[in-house]
Amino acid sequence: MAENKQWFLVAYDIRDPIRLRRTAKHLLGYGTRVQYSLFRCRLNKRQIERLRWELNRIMCDEDDLLIIGICGSCTSKIMTASNQDDWGETANYIIV
Repeated sequence: MAENKQWFLVAYDIRDPIRLRRTAKHLLGYGTRVQYSLFRCRLNKRQIERLRWELNRIMCDEDDLLIIGICGSCTSKIMTASNQDDWGETANYIIV
């Protein structure tokens, strides 16, 4: 059975320009950029743990990372002024 996915906001503050670009490029494979150092990603538990491990290999101790999980009922309360308003739950289908 497929794991349930949920939304995560991933924010970072990286002091080195090379690590900054590597982190942003890496996160593009996981989600959508909301602002310069803020991504939204729809991931399951295994994917978020893998992302944390991969970012830990790119980032240094002086860098900061913040990952915030957003529950399904909270996504309905998100207000945006852009075209990124598709935070709603998407159906999970299992083909048998």
